[in-house]
Amino acid sequence: MVSMAYKKIELENNQTLIISDLSREISADAYVVIMKANIEINIEKELFFEAPLSDFKFEDILATLGDKVIYEYKIERNFIMSKEKDRVFETLVKTFLDNLGQYVAKPNFPGKFILKEYKDRIK
Repeated sequence: MVSMAYKKIELENNQTLIISDLSREISADAYVVIMKANIEINIEKELFFEAPLSDFKFEDILATLGDKVIYEYKIERNFIMSKEKDRVFETLVKTFLDNLGQYVAKPNFPGKFILKEYKDRIK
């Protein structure tokens, strides 16, 4: 599957949202339309401004997760006719940006996401 970066968006929180079109043909005239959005977040102490971390906790997060985490959201629609493919993809992108775009752009999103990933990993 060839990932094609469709759009790169620089967010207000200094992260880069990359939207990719992973759609693929499934028959002569039909597609599975797949939109993937992801943000590669470098783990930095400055991201935890709401609840500053102790050095020990920060080191533990780095030891557990490494120096970056990836937020990923994927949605797909099956059996979309070829002529509808682009319109359906555009709709998926618009819906994502309208509903989750503001959330992932918030200043506190990177730190909160890192903490969630950390808590999930240590469970």
